[in-house]
Amino acid sequence: MNKYLIINADDFGICSETNKAIKELFLNKKITSTSLLANAEAAQEAIAIAKELNISVGVHLTLNSDFEKAPWKAMIEKSSLSIDGFLPYDTQKIAQGALSADVTRECQEQIEYILKSGVDLDHLDNHSGTMYGINKRLFFINAFKLSKKYKLPFRFPKQNDFLKDFFNNEIPSVIKLAHKIIVFIAKMMKVTLVDNMISNPYSISEINGYKSLEDYYLNAIYNLKEGVTELFLHPSYHSPTLSQYTKEWKKREYELELLFSQKFEDAIKNHGVKLISYKDIKK
Repeated sequence: MNKYLIINADDFGICSETNKAIKELFLNKKITSTSLLANAEAAQEAIAIAKELNISVGVHLTLNSDFEKAPWKAMIEKSSLSIDGFLPYDTQKIAQGALSADVTRECQEQIEYILKSGVDLDHLDNHSGTMYGINKRLFFINAFKLSKKYKLPFRFPKQNDFLKDFFNNEIPSVIKLAHKIIVFIAKMMKVTLVDNMISNPYSISEINGYKSLEDYYLNAIYNLKEGVTELFLHPSYHSPTLSQYTKEWKKREYELELLFSQKFEDAIKNHGVKLISYKDIKK
C-alpha cells in the first residue's frame, strides 16, 4: 500500500492575507487542497480566487467565530446558533444551547452558498473541532448526514494517531472508545474518511520558533504511514488586523514559510510520498 498525502490549507476566506497565501501556494503546487470559510469576511474574495484558478474547495463547516471583537455573520440569522445574527465566539455556548436542527440548517446554508457561487466542492471538514464530539454533542452525525447528502468525503481519521500529541502519547480509554464509535458510525452511514490526520496542536507559546515547527512536520513526513493522510495547516501572510486579536497568528506565518521551504518539499520527494487531493478521494 502506498503513502498518499493531502496537504490542506484551512481558513480560506478568513482575510485577504490568507487568501493571497493560499493562491500562491496553489500556483506553486505546494498544497493540494483548501477549506473555505463561507461566513468569514473575505469569503467572496476566496470564491473569486477559486474560480480564477479553477480549483474545488472543501467547506469548513463553521459554528463559531474566531474573534470575539470581529464575529462572523451566521447564514441563518435567527436560530439557537446565532447571537444577534452572528456566530458565537464561546464554543461552550454552542455545546450548551445549539439545537441540532439549527446546526444542520447553518451548515447546509454554508454549503449551498459556495455551490451557488459556482465553485465545485470536494470535501467537508470542520472549523475549531466543534463537530467532532469533543464538546459532548453529537454534531458529527449532522456532518455525516451532509456528507452523505452531497456525496463528499469528510475530514476525520480512521486511525487515532493524531490524538497522541494531545495526550502525551497516552490516549485515555474513553477517548479511544469515542473515536472508534465515530468511525463506526461513519462506516454505517457510508461516509468516506481519510486514514490519518496530521496537524501541529501546539500554541505559539509552546513552539520554540520556526525551527521547532519545521522539525515537527518533517518528522511527521518521515514517519508517514501507508494509506491516505491529510496534513492541514493555516498558512497566511501577516495580517495587521487579525494579528491584533491573537498571538497565534505568528504560527500561521511559520506554516506558510514551511510550505514554501525546500526541506519540506525534499522530505516529501525522498520518502515515497504521493501527493493527492480530495478530488482523488471523491472519485
